[in-house]
Amino acid sequence: MKKGFALSGILFLMSLSLFAQNNEGQYSVEGGYGLGLSGKPGITDYGHFNVGLRYMISPTWGVKFDYGHDKFRTDSTPGTGVDYNRISAQAVYNAGRDLNLPVATNGYVNLLVHAGAGLSRSSSTQMSNKDNMGNLIIGITPQFYISPRFAIQADFSYVANLLQHFDYDGTYRYAGEPKSFTGGQTNISIGLVYYMGKRKSDYDWR
Repeated sequence: MKKGFALSGILFLMSLSLFAQNNEGQYSVEGGYGLGLSGKPGITDYGHFNVGLRYMISPTWGVKFDYGHDKFRTDSTPGTGVDYNRISAQAVYNAGRDLNLPVATNGYVNLLVHAGAGLSRSSSTQMSNKDNMGNLIIGITPQFYISPRFAIQADFSYVANLLQHFDYDGTYRYAGEPKSFTGGQTNISIGLVYYMGKRKSDYDWR
């Protein structure tokens, strides 16, 4: 099963790369690992990772589709918490262009801003029910140039979860019949960007 999933992922990326080679715009894949900082109760865990596909329509604007995962566990009762998964579609703004960051840093630093919405699901370690939610996300992404094909990026994002029921310790916030609330978490990560297609990283950097 795992080998089949990995092979499917490799074939998908190869197909996307071939498509990108013959089309305008800038295509890239990205991945990152880092911290998740939860709402009530406050939990900080190195259990966050994210992967995404980004397409820049122009040097200023683009879109991104991404998946994020967080694992929150409490210190007071080890092993309790939630596993959080989300998908989102986001608009991406190349703020570094307007700030002239690549020019000012000799082509080595840039800044993206992203925002969008999607779907989330939390799985509690203490209950069998799943918590299905909507999400709103906003963030900033400093970038550091490596080559025409690669860049390092850090990302700072805040995710608001709509119609959340579980707190981050895996229990319902309200006694009796579960009531929804708007929860939130912050993600801080660092990762790598790989640029595909004939334009390589031109829209981000040149």
